[in-house]
Formats: sequence, C-alpha cells, structure tokens
Amino acid sequence: MAVRAEPQVRQYSAFLSYSREDSRVVRRLHRRLETYRLPRSVAATCGEAAGRRLKPVFLDKEELVAAHDLTQAVRDALARSDHLIVACSPRAARSTWVGREIDLFRRLHGDEGVLAALIDGEPEEAFHPALRRRAHGHRSEPLAADFRPKHGAGRMELLKLVAALAGVGLDDLIHRDAQRRLRQVVLGMGASATGVAALATLSVLAVDARREAESQRERAGTLGEFMVSDLRKGLESAGRHDLLAQVDEAAMKALSTDLSRLTPEQLVQRAQLLQGMGKDAEKRGDLVAAHRDFDAALKTTSALLAAKPDDPKRIFAHAQSEFWIGFINWREGDGAGARAGFEAYARLSDRLVASDPGNDAWRMERAYAAQNLGMLALRQDGDWPRAERYFTTSLAELEPILRHKPEDADALNERQTDLAWLADSQRAQGHLREAAASREAQKQTLQSMLARNPRNLEVKRQLLGHDLAVARIAAAEGAIRGAIALLQAGHAKALSLAAEDPDNKDFRKQARMFELFEASLWLQLPRASRPAAGRIAAVLGDCAPLGSGADNLEISDFCQVLLARLRSEQGDVRGAEAALAPVRQHAAKRHDVLTARWGLDLAAEARPIRLAEGGGR
Repeated sequence: MAVRAEPQVRQYSAFLSYSREDSRVVRRLHRRLETYRLPRSVAATCGEAAGRRLKPVFLDKEELVAAHDLTQAVRDALARSDHLIVACSPRAARSTWVGREIDLFRRLHGDEGVLAALIDGEPEEAFHPALRRRAHGHRSEPLAADFRPKHGAGRMELLKLVAALAGVGLDDLIHRDAQRRLRQVVLGMGASATGVAALATLSVLAVDARREAESQRERAGTLGEFMVSDLRKGLESAGRHDLLAQVDEAAMKALSTDLSRLTPEQLVQRAQLLQGMGKDAEKRGDLVAAHRDFDAALKTTSALLAAKPDDPKRIFAHAQSEFWIGFINWREGDGAGARAGFEAYARLSDRLVASDPGNDAWRMERAYAAQNLGMLALRQDGDWPRAERYFTTSLAELEPILRHKPEDADALNERQTDLAWLADSQRAQGHLREAAASREAQKQTLQSMLARNPRNLEVKRQLLGHDLAVARIAAAEGAIRGAIALLQAGHAKALSLAAEDPDNKDFRKQARMFELFEASLWLQLPRASRPAAGRIAAVLGDCAPLGSGADNLEISDFCQVLLARLRSEQGDVRGAEAALAPVRQHAAKRHDVLTARWGLDLAAEARPIRLAEGGGR
C-alpha cells in the first residue's frame, strides 16, 4: 500500500540521501546546488514558484536539529521533496538508512524523481541495491551525475542535476549557463562582450594587458578551463561550429600572456585550446591555420612531457597533440605523416594503460588509437580486412568500460563510430549481411544516446548518417527501389531537422547527400524506369559547393560526377568532360581511396562515363 504524501506545497527541490562518512563531500555538493542561480531566461520557463534559485535541498544535518522523531522527520522531509538525490559511494551502498530513504521516497512519489550523484568508487560498488530496483520490480539505474575527483567533478555534472531539479532541458540549461558564464568571466577580466544573446553572436575584446600579472594568470585559468570544457562541449553538441572560432579567440587572448608565468596546468590548457582552434580551422577548410595551431600545441606538450616523462596527464596531453598532427597530415595528403602521428598516439595510449590498467579514460585512448589506424586502413590504404580488424579491436577495448558504465556518453559515441566504420569495411568487402548487422547495432547505440538527451543534435546527425549508410547497403544488395525509398525518407528527415535549426549547416549537407545518392541510383535504372533527364538535371543543379570545407567539396565533386554521367548518356561528351574537369583537379591532390567525410569512391562513380577518345575515364 503506497504512503500518501501530505497534500501541501512541497518545500524542497530534493532530499539528499548519503552516508555520514561522506559528509564533507556531500556538504560541498549541497552548497553548490543551493547557491546555483538559474539563468534568467531558463528561470522564466520553470513556473512562478521556482525563482532564480532552486527550492532548498534537504540535508538532515541542516534541517533536523530540532527533530524529536528522526523517522517522522525523514518521512515529512521526503514527502515535501520533489526529488531524491542519492550521493553514491561504497559507504552509501552499504548503508541501511540510505536504502530505507530510497524505498520510502519511491513509495511516496514513484520512480521518476530519483537521481544519483556518484561521488566515489565505480557504479557497481557505489550504487545502493535499492537504487537499481524500481518500484515495479524492473532493474534500472537513475540519471547519474559523476562528481568523482578524478573525473573532474565539473560544472557539466552539476548542470545535469540542476536541469532535473528545475524541470528544464539539459541542452538549454548548458547553453544559457555558458552564455552567462562567458559574460561574467569576460567582464571580470576587464573586457567587453557584445551581442551575447541566445548564443547567436559572441564577440570578445582583448584583456587589459596592464593588469597585474598574477591576477591575469588566475583569470586566464578560469576562462581557459571554461572554454576548453563546458562551453566548447555545449556548442559542439548543439552543432554551433560557427561560434567556436570566436570562443577560441577569446580564450587564447586570456592565455597569451607571458608563457613563462603560466603554470604547467595552464600550459596544458593552452595546448588544448590550440588543438580546439586547429580542429575548428580544419572544419572551415583552412588547413594552413589548422596545421599551425596543431604544431604550436605539439611544441608545448612535447616540452612538458620532456620535463616530466612519467606524468600521465602530460602523456595524455602530448598524445592528443600527436593525434592532431596525424590528422592534419592525413587531411593534407601526407599519408606517411598521418601514419607517423597516429602510431605515435597509439604508443602513448599504451603507456597510459600501462601506468594504470584500471583507468577507463586511458582504455578509451587505446580504443581511439585503434580506431584511427582503422580509418587509415579503410580510407587511405583501401585495405578493408585490416581496417575491420582495427575496428574490432577498438570495440573490444570499449566493452569493459560499457559493462560497468553502460551510459557513458563518450564510450557510447565511440562505439557507434566504430560500428559505422566496421560496417563500411564490411560493405567494401561485399559482406553485406554483416554490414547491415553492424549498422543495426550502431542505430541501437545512437537511439539509447538520444533517449538520454533528446535534444542532442550531433546524435541526430549521426542517425541521418546511419540512414544514408543503410540505403547504400540496400543498393549494394541490388534492392534499388528499396534503397530509393530509404533515401527519400532520410531526405525528408534531414530537411525537417534543418528547418528546426536553420543555423546548423550539417543537416543541409546531409539533405543534399540524400538527394545525390538518389540521383545516383536513378542513373542505375533503365531509362524507361527512371525520372526524366530534365528532372535529374534539376536535382543536380549547377553542383556549386554549399560552402567552404572538404565535406562541401566532396558533395560538389559527387554532384559533378553524376552530372557527367547524365551528360554522357545524352551524348554530350564535351559537357561530360567539362563536368569532370574540377573533379580531376581535386583528385590530383587527394591521396585517399575513399573521400574523408562521406566515404565516396569517386573513381567507381565515374567508371560508367563514356568520354571522347583520349579523354580518359
């Protein structure tokens, strides 16, 4: 029989359940929750009672001083609480009282308000058995925020709890909180910000160089940490790559003081920012700027590691530099340089695992390393069996991590990436059934990620990529009509997402690729069974790039090849040669068997084209 909560306005946003042995850490968490001020625009959506702060969070040491009956006081507090936050640790997992508080809250309010804050230990030893047992008997774990010191105890984890307590979307809270923190930090540094509204525009001016050096260094660390972690992650998850360059510029101004005055930690932070800037420059197609930034990061991390070669944090920082050097070499067509960078990264990841075999973060690095080498085998070397082995190895590295952290966002993302590339290597070998199974596993992984964060636009982009890949597998099986139907459905979905978020250019690119693959399949059908040539030509258009960057150039080249095929069929050999001319120019600079973003084999797409004698194929 369920206990009925008293019919009164609830006094607390949450009841904090914990082991007394964890009092110091829990009091700090309690203080962070009670002092957090919701961004004004978020508070306005929470209802009249919420205000800028959350309702009080119940902590028995604070609230039960005058209680005569502890059991009744706990019952009353639980009845007046919207949520239960369990501070999870091995001590809490053994606590009888924590188990009773979990059971009592569920009897009063049901399952949905139960949250977990992991403060020590691994989930399997820190989660109380009652926390895994839902009221209806099914085994499940609640939303968990990770506050363990070695995992950073960052602001993102605090925002997970705040979003749940306030009843607002996590993505929206992250973006609004980042906007507010950027304004506060920048103004605190004596700079100015203009147009910081809805993350639509960000413009940050320089730090006053006359400020006292130690004070500037402290502010630089604050801003740098914020830029590297919370704000960057928030913008990337929202697909707002257009704003990252301005964010990077602001952070680098803060960290471009006299480098001799920066601590090793701040130098690592500066290297991370340089890596982020290089990554953004590469996305814009500015490979020269990207290489310059990655080189500067490599120089910094190399010096730091030389000074302290066994420090895992410095090994990790230098591993990231080696990865980005390998990546930019690959993008520039330097296959040997790409392999050297990725192999150096793999060796450093092995050193990390050797230093602490139980550290999941280091195992993740080794999974990334295998994935990178698999990408080289797949796209650069055209060695499909070797690529398949690398991706299988990477998946095996992820398995133990996901066994005890099944909802780890980074591990899940790498799993879906491995599965996508594994499927591509299987499709290239003609193992279509295996490729379809890998893509299905990828879809299930992505859907589980989207269930946790329904507004994650990057996951939605990956799901569109999955849909396109499944259509390509169907086409390889000879099911052309079925593949066309899948492409049409994917195109409609991409257009819908683009309309919902006009600033996100990725959805428009994906919509275009669905169109082009459909046109490619039309050209494989007998002429009597396909749309009229005029309609195909209208879909292809003038094939101009949608913007700068390698992915847009790939789209344009694919379109040009299809246009050349259409003109060749119509007997317009000169027109076909003109359409292929820019593709040949770009192909001369490429070194990969498959293109970088879309995995296109443009040479295979061009084979059906009939050209004039001596014109080439």
